[in-house]
Amino acid sequence: MMFETNAKKNNGFMLVAAIVAVGFFSVVLLGALSLASLQMKLNLAKIASTQALHVADAGVNYYRWVLYHQHDDYCNKETCKPGPDYGPYGPYEYTDASGKITGYYELYITPPATNGSTIVNVRSVGWVKGYPKTKREIEVRLGIPAWSTYSTLCNAFIRFGEGTEVWGPIHSNGGLRFDGIAHNLITSSLLDVNDPDHTGANEFGVHTHLAPADPAPDGNNPPENVPDRPDVFMAGRTFPISVVSFDMLDNYVNEIYDMATTSGYVLPASGVQGYHLVITPQVGVGNDTIKIYQVNTVTGTCDGEDTYGITDEALYATISPPANGIIFAKDNIWIDGQIDNERINILAFEEPFAGSATDILINNDLKYTHYDGTDVIGLIAQRNISIGMYSLDTLEVDAGMIAKTGRIGRNYYTNYNSNGCNSTYSIRTSITVRGSLATKTRYGFAYTDNTGYIFRNLIYDNYLTFAPPPHFPSTGEYTFISWKEK
Repeated sequence: MMFETNAKKNNGFMLVAAIVAVGFFSVVLLGALSLASLQMKLNLAKIASTQALHVADAGVNYYRWVLYHQHDDYCNKETCKPGPDYGPYGPYEYTDASGKITGYYELYITPPATNGSTIVNVRSVGWVKGYPKTKREIEVRLGIPAWSTYSTLCNAFIRFGEGTEVWGPIHSNGGLRFDGIAHNLITSSLLDVNDPDHTGANEFGVHTHLAPADPAPDGNNPPENVPDRPDVFMAGRTFPISVVSFDMLDNYVNEIYDMATTSGYVLPASGVQGYHLVITPQVGVGNDTIKIYQVNTVTGTCDGEDTYGITDEALYATISPPANGIIFAKDNIWIDGQIDNERINILAFEEPFAGSATDILINNDLKYTHYDGTDVIGLIAQRNISIGMYSLDTLEVDAGMIAKTGRIGRNYYTNYNSNGCNSTYSIRTSITVRGSLATKTRYGFAYTDNTGYIFRNLIYDNYLTFAPPPHFPSTGEYTFISWKEK
């Protein structure tokens, strides 16, 4: 009987042990399943997060496409939404290759500042269908390169002699000889060029005569025998590349005149020699003062070349920079002074605007107060932007400049005292241009007989690429300036 009792006890113990074991393994199994389920959810969430980033990236690329086709559409053809968010626009559907909707994105589009910048800020928020709370954000800055992208842009053959040092990119549509020091890329639209300054065979589209002179082109496109000349072309040289057309400036001038008549400032034809603009800064507060003088008489010629000195002028008006920064004169302009916290664009075009008779003249310093992109001056002339004979011995010009049909430079003033010439002013020491030059014909501040400016320093202003003077002409399409995930 004792045996039966023990057997019952053992059977009971085994049953309890089995239940405990089953329970334990059930807990472990449920835990494992829960862990696996959690891990799967985490993995799916991680995949959704990664995919959301791709959706957000698709949003900014989509809007670059929109801007490519419509440069001034900052609302995606919807009712524009004000700052500070400038959105959201959307949500918009994101589809895969088969057309299936797999996600959504919203856009926040901050338009360019009203001072003429081309920079658009686009923020895209993306998420995957089924995971609306798992969002990723990308913010980009887009801009169209302006004509002031180049330190020097020329439509004709151009030569930079020894003593010239430039820091920005240079391009010529007509070939280029460079014998100075270039800290940035030098380009030309020509494969080879017949250098007009000497006889002989054609040379590279971008070439140097600084010893050892370049070899003759080998006939390949591009040439395969271009020597590496870091002593001259510190960032290299590239040719041939596409032409930058000056013809687009025709429509531009009409458009900028319309802007000047609405919220800019227009100066009519003076009936005499033109106008002299003197800019006086109001330090730290902006709203600089621009005194406008009517120029009545000017100095005579030197061997038939205009000398551009002012001998009589009278105050015409005193203004502040206009709302859109545009001052449009239908006559010649002399300009000098200094700006502080201002962005202005000054044009000299007599009617008809397609003509080629009106100039911008500089004899004294034209300077910024700040060199961080805050201060910007644009000078656009119908014909020439000229430095006069009586210019400062050490001259500084801070501006993005365009000579539409003529050249940026200084006339040839012979080194003797007759025929209206004064040898004291035929040779000047140095000119420093901080900004950019765009000239239809050959530029030059010096001549081979050592008249003009002995030292020419062309310092490129990097801020002019995407934040040029107000409503400055642009070239190309919107490109990415920056990309970051928020």
